[in-house]
Amino acid sequence: MEQYIQGQSRDLVDQAYIKFIGVMFATLDKIAQTDPKYADIILLENYAAFQNSLYDLANVVPTLAKFYHQASESYEQACTRHISMIIYYQFERLFQFARRIEDLMYTITPEEIPFQLGLSKMDLRKVVKSSLSGVDKHIGAMYKKLQKNLTSEELLPSLWDKCKKEFLDKYDSFAQLVAKIYPSETIPSVTEMRDILASM
Repeated sequence: MEQYIQGQSRDLVDQAYIKFIGVMFATLDKIAQTDPKYADIILLENYAAFQNSLYDLANVVPTLAKFYHQASESYEQACTRHISMIIYYQFERLFQFARRIEDLMYTITPEEIPFQLGLSKMDLRKVVKSSLSGVDKHIGAMYKKLQKNLTSEELLPSLWDKCKKEFLDKYDSFAQLVAKIYPSETIPSVTEMRDILASM
């Protein structure tokens, strides 16, 4: 039917789309804000559903293509926030330790960092032991948390792949920091982490 709408009718239909979808997106944001704990899940599931339902029409109607891309960006932002929350929930101490090191690198030399309170080699060993012993259980818990909160099962595989990639990126940054600041210390390699994630 869309292909038969032209001229002034096309403008009216486009204006209706703009008004209707604008209200729909604003309402979705307000609904998500009412429950901050699940806000990102509400957003990512609804933006994904919007994209799935409009995929064919967005290729034909330029006005809808704009909203399709907006929904896609909003979906990615909600995914990123939710995945980061899941990763930090399971590995909070590890990545807080890394953040403290990164913050100090702006003010002191890397050689001085192991002598700062809470950042000694012993502190590193404690954090690595508490965070990475039984890492497969922590990673399994990330998957279960992701699975538990989703109502849309078809999103799980792609979200889990994003979660694994994001975790590996964060762990890679951590491993590089450790190699730079604590060169004599050994931690599980990124390859080992990749293998553990691949087995899950």
